[in-house]
Amino acid sequence: MSKSSPAILHKLARNAKMLGLTVVSETSQAVVISNASNNLTISYVDASMTPSVVGGVDDTVSPFLGIGTANPGKIKIKSSSTANDNMTDILDSAVAAQVLQMCSALANNIILENSDASFSAELRGHSDLIGMGQ
Repeated sequence: MSKSSPAILHKLARNAKMLGLTVVSETSQAVVISNASNNLTISYVDASMTPSVVGGVDDTVSPFLGIGTANPGKIKIKSSSTANDNMTDILDSAVAAQVLQMCSALANNIILENSDASFSAELRGHSDLIGMGQ
């Protein structure tokens, strides 16, 4: 787990509460938001980069050139429903759409996943804000 994961998860929990969403639980590992009978679990996934050099900038040699090898982690929204077969089953309500919108405001990539991980989709963050994610 990344050092920034608890911070971003606490931020998401605070934002959800300010938006009037029901936060069922909040830990340093995940935030669970009520979505009728289907809970949505938000967690943080560390980004991995291969190779470690991006755009010809090696941060061990040139640490002050741009953002170097910066790569924000990903935010995963996992549905607890067992009926999820595709993205529309995960985003099945206005609450789920609001959770997606809330998470997408942070410039991180977002992973949408059903309960048994048989369906997973990754939505890329904004390319102009790649260094802004947590």
